[in-house]
This record gives sequence, structure tokens and C-alpha cells, in this order.
Amino acid sequence: MQRYQILSQNEIEQIHETSLRIMEEVGVIFSYAPAREILAKGGAKVDGQRVYFPKAMVEREIKKAPSSFTLYARNPEKNVLINTQKTAYVGPYGSPFVMDMDNGRRFAKLNDFINICKLEHKMDNIDIMSHIPCEPQDVDVEVRSLEMVYQTLKHSDKPLMATVLGYEMTKRNLEMAAIVFGGLEVIKEKPVAVGIPCTLTPLSYDDKMAGAIIAYAQYRQPQLVNSLCIAGATTPVTIAGTVALQNAEVLAGIVLAQLVSEGTPIIYSASSSNAEMSNGSLAIGTPEDAVFSLINGQLAKFYNLPCRISGALSDSKCADAQAAYESMLTLSMAQMAGGNFILHSAGIIDTYNTVSLEKMMFDDEIIGMIRRINQGAIVNEETLAFDVIKEVGPQGQFLTHVHTFTHFRKEFYRPTLSDRNNPTQWEAEGSLTAEKRANARWKKLLDEYVEPVLDKDVDAALKKFKEKRI
Repeated sequence: MQRYQILSQNEIEQIHETSLRIMEEVGVIFSYAPAREILAKGGAKVDGQRVYFPKAMVEREIKKAPSSFTLYARNPEKNVLINTQKTAYVGPYGSPFVMDMDNGRRFAKLNDFINICKLEHKMDNIDIMSHIPCEPQDVDVEVRSLEMVYQTLKHSDKPLMATVLGYEMTKRNLEMAAIVFGGLEVIKEKPVAVGIPCTLTPLSYDDKMAGAIIAYAQYRQPQLVNSLCIAGATTPVTIAGTVALQNAEVLAGIVLAQLVSEGTPIIYSASSSNAEMSNGSLAIGTPEDAVFSLINGQLAKFYNLPCRISGALSDSKCADAQAAYESMLTLSMAQMAGGNFILHSAGIIDTYNTVSLEKMMFDDEIIGMIRRINQGAIVNEETLAFDVIKEVGPQGQFLTHVHTFTHFRKEFYRPTLSDRNNPTQWEAEGSLTAEKRANARWKKLLDEYVEPVLDKDVDAALKKFKEKRI
């Protein structure tokens, strides 16, 4: 899985040691008092809201996180094994806007949320449903997360992510998800929901995110303890300095989770990129973002943890050539980094702010290509085809040979979006650009969507739980 190592082992160890120095000598702010109490009992030094982590404490606790676990789905055939070798792809996450060629860019509504859930469910290359593929602005913020969990469970039987909006809200989301799987005691043994608590860079955790870490750990649900640093803005401008600080933040969250419940599943998660120095804003479709991904992959392997890498990222404002080439870059680097949990695998444009339905189709094609590359080549007597070559001989042709018909479907990736016709055929079929073909494809997927069966009693229990807490 670790296909490209951009740093030496010695350089990775230098980053690790610097991160430990930051944790021990600079400290990390935790504004959430229960988190400070847990960390103090675990051996940390607490001074006001700042927590200092002894090196031995950090190295002891991070070893307790497992390197492998199964994420369970409503449909057992769609369970996902998360480990340091396999790769799972997850949909877009957190965008307030949605865009398509017919309706343009707009604030997301619940209907948009449901449509994206349906598309994620239909897309073969999406393994895990993201909790917030978009933020439905027409749903009150007080009940939005419960509504999103309900709609995700209703419209897909794949595994899901859940909220990280504080201790109580996180507990409610997990309790709701547990209804489908037999209760809280069941999901403690068979995790069903992934969370992504994020740091407040530099070197701090706010109440909501620290509370979410604790809630997920209490219910033993996996979490992507995540840091999104902006090199040159919220962290040092150098990549090495940013990674050292980012790593300190991530390790602090992992330590907290393990002190709450030893063995809580953790996915090492870092999504740092650089600032656009002409205006100070975050940029994500950059080569520096790709370098961060590669280093994060090495760090995760150093700690023997599954690794989250960001996937199809673009700063473009629409599903155009820039969106395509930036996404191919970032998705390819996610794979080459050895990423095991690829968040934002489809649809992201506008520096995380917008989900494009057409770009979801672009990215689905890219993932299909990357998965084919990842399969490599089978080398044996049958595939070496010496007897076939001998039979056909010089100046022969293999197109109609039985060996070709036997193997081509498994050997070749067949595109779902790309056009490979000759110009005459392409013109006869309307001279459709990739964007127009993508527009037609997401509409076709919605037309073909069939809602997975959800037991009526379970559905009623979910609705009752949701309404009771409104």
C-alpha cells in the first residue's frame, strides 16, 4: 500500500520527535473541562486550559489503538474492513452549497441532501456514506444532524458517518444509529458510525470536538481525529513545520480517545494544505496538498494505524478541466500515500464549499481507474499466453481469439463516463462534452434508484426517536 515514500524513515522519526516536544513543551489547549480531567488522570500536566503531554504517556497510549476493524452496514454484504492495507472511498463532506448544470450554485436543501445520498448509494465506487454530503439549510440546526442520520439510514444500506457537534449531540446521533443495529451494547462490539472530530488549529480543541472524541470513545465507535492546518497561515509556512504541529494535534486527540476507552478504533486523519499567499485563503487542489497526503500516509504507517487521506479536491468553481486535473492529482496521491479511508472522494469543488453533482460523476470514473491500477497484473501461465502467441504467430491478430474473449472483461477497465468513440461516432451521438455526459449520468442514477428496504418497525422507531428530541 505504501507506494511512494516522499520522506526517509529518519525524517519521519524527526517529525515524530518534534511533535512529542511540541506536546510536552508547548502543550495543547483543551477548553472542555471533562477532557482535561481525563488527560490529567492519564498522566498529563494541566495548567489552566493548556495540557502538556509527557512523551512516555503519548507513546504508551497510541499503541493501544487497533490497526484493523470492521465498520458494519445495514446490509451485511456492504460491511467495510478498515485496516492499513485496504482502501475505502467515502463521499463529499460538509459543503454548504450544491451545484449542477441545470440549477447552478445554491444553498443546499434537504432534497439536495437526499439526492446526494441516493447517488452515493448507487455509485459502485463509494463504500461509506458521509454524514454531511451537504448542509441542508432548510432544516433547523438544532435537529439537522438527527435528520441527516435518519435520511442517510433510510436511503442507503452502506456504512455511515455521524456528527461531531459536541458530546450530547454526538451521543444522540449514535443512539439513533444504534436503533437499526440492535442497541448500544451491540454497536460497542460492532461499530457502525465513523466520526471526524477536528482540531482548532493551532494546537487546540474546542468543547464540541473534545466532547465528540469522548462520546465516540465511550461507545467505541471509530473516529478520524483530524487536523486541517493551513501552511503559512495557521501553521509554519514550511511543510515539515506544519506536519510536526499537525501531528502533535492528532496525537493529542488519539491519546484522549484511548484514555476514555482503550482500544477505541482510530483512523489517523490529517487534511492540511497550504494558503494561497496572494489572499491568505486555503487552497486544496495543490501539489503541496499532495505532498502533505504522502507524508500523512507515512506517518500513519509509522504508528501502524489506518490512514485517512482527502480525495478528489479542487479549488475550481465548477466541474471543468481544472476540477478534473486537480482531482486526478489528489486522488492519485491519496492512493499512492497508502490511504485507507479516502474522505471527499467525489464532488468537492470551490475549496470544500460546494458539491457538484457532475463532478461526483467525474470522480467516480477516476476512482474506477485508480482501483483498476491498484489491481496490478496477474502473472501466470494462462496470462503470459505463450501458447496463444505461438498459435497466432507473427503478423496475426488477437482480437477474435478465444483467449481475448475469455479475459478482456477482467483485464480492462470499462469506463462509465469517458468517451472512447471515434470523432464520427462522437458527433453522431451529439458531440457531448464530459460535463454533459456527467449531467445525464447523475440523472440516470437517480431515475434508477431503488430505496433499500428498511424494516417498518425500525423506521417507526427512528422517527419516534428523532421527533422526541426535537
